Amino acid sequence: MPMLTKLRPFVREFLKEASNMFEMYIYTMGDKAYAIEIAKLLDPSNIYFPSKVISNSDCTQRHQKGLDVILGAESVAVILDDTEYVWQKHKENLILMERYHFFASSCRQFGFGVRSLSESLQDERESDGALATVLDVLKRIHATFFDMAAETDLSSRDIRQVIKTLRKEILQGCKIVFSRVFPNNTRPQEQMVWKMAEYLGAVCVKDVDPSVTHVVTVDLGTEKARWGLNNKKFLVHPRWIEAANFRWHRQPEEDFPVTAPKEKSKEKDSDNDVAGKKETSEDKENTAAGMKETRNDEGNVTGKDKADAKENVVTTSATCPADS
Repeated sequence: MPMLTKLRPFVREFLKEASNMFEMYIYTMGDKAYAIEIAKLLDPSNIYFPSKVISNSDCTQRHQKGLDVILGAESVAVILDDTEYVWQKHKENLILMERYHFFASSCRQFGFGVRSLSESLQDERESDGALATVLDVLKRIHATFFDMAAETDLSSRDIRQVIKTLRKEILQGCKIVFSRVFPNNTRPQEQMVWKMAEYLGAVCVKDVDPSVTHVVTVDLGTEKARWGLNNKKFLVHPRWIEAANFRWHRQPEEDFPVTAPKEKSKEKDSDNDVAGKKETSEDKENTAAGMKETRNDEGNVTGKDKADAKENVVTTSATCPADS
């Protein structure tokens, strides 16, 4: 089927700068023909991905991506991808990317009831869009890993620990209580956004106390939300945590306000109430890029990938059928 492909802003600069730090791979769940065409689009001069294109026929496990098909140790591998579940064995190597929904068909495919970038007549900014943001993260990871002042020998260092340490700094110092964010009869500690906040360095609690800094909710009418307002705490939508996860920086709380409660809703406050958007397996079906790390000629450093055959590698592009 003919497709239209839109390259993500900053992709050329991203590839150029990333190639100075990493050996890069394209890794896609699409077929080989698709992968090769995408490689030609991203790298027409065959500078970045010579003989380093991995497709679904190369995978050793169905519907899963693995680092076993990329040269180099797992301890020096960094993965960029917009789908977490395809990396079940390598989540500690993963930097999750935000999908690039440029076309309206992409929003429809993943169930987002919002206008696409093309419909809004706008695009990501090159200066601080997704690729510029993750390039900055990669530079920090690379510099930390190869820090000559570090006490450990280079061969014993682990990039996964570097990623974990830097990620923990994002929401360090934040103490979060959730209200009306999770479904009833579930354990909050097992919910994705709770775990995400902890991965980012926040402390999550069930009950309010004076040390709480943020109330995360979708409704200003809950008891905990009112407590937060009365005690001058930050009230933010759950998307505040998600944005910090994608941007690798604590985001301005005022950019993620909570809407006023609906007048017709007089339900009793429940802190394990309905929340946000329900995830589906389809909503998680996409990919992006990976990376492997090395110093000079000692091993590999980066692999890039993309999982779904309708969305492109490295989260560097967006694709749709030509007639959509």
